[in-house]
Amino acid sequence: MGIDERISQYLNKTSRKHAVPYEEGEMVPVRVTKLVDYGAFVVTKDQHLVPGLIHISQIPPGFNLEVNDLLEAQVKQIKDDNKLELSLIHLAEREETPFAVLKEMKGKLPEKELPKEEIDDIIEFFSKEFGLVSDNSKKKIQELVKRMGVFHFTITMMKALPGFKRDLVYHFLKEVEQAGDCL
Repeated sequence: MGIDERISQYLNKTSRKHAVPYEEGEMVPVRVTKLVDYGAFVVTKDQHLVPGLIHISQIPPGFNLEVNDLLEAQVKQIKDDNKLELSLIHLAEREETPFAVLKEMKGKLPEKELPKEEIDDIIEFFSKEFGLVSDNSKKKIQELVKRMGVFHFTITMMKALPGFKRDLVYHFLKEVEQAGDCL
C-alpha cells in the first residue's frame, strides 16, 4: 500500500468519525428501537438520529429494557460506519434506575402537612356548637385530623354529634365520678 492510499484511507476514516457529532464518553439521549438476545438497538433522540447498539454486557444486571424506553446512554465507541456503541453501565453505578429513584424518594417524603384552614374551620364549628375550645382540645383536633384525615374526621364527627351530650356539667360530673372511683 502506497503513501497516497494510506493518506486517503486515513482521511476517509477521520472524516467518517467526525460526521457523528458525539465524542466517546459523552452522554446522549437514546430511544430503544429493538431488543435482541445480544443487546438493544437504539437511535439517538435528537436531530441526528444516529443508530447504535447497547451490547448486553453494557446493560446492568437486572435492568429491564423495553422498546421505546428513553434513556441516557454513554458513547463507548464511534464505529467507522458512524454507528454508536453505547453503554448503560453508568446507571448501575449511580443506581438511577426508576426503582432506585423511587426507593430513594420514599425515605424522603415530607411529613403530611395539616390543612390549617380546614382545622380552623373545624375549631370554629366546635366553638359555635360548644363555646370556648381549649388549647388542649385544639391539639387533640390536630392529632385526630393528622391520624384520620379531614374527610374521615368530619364523617366520624358528624356520626358522633347527634348522640353527644352538650351539657358541660354532665361531662364535669363524669370526671368527678371517675376521680372518685380512684379514691
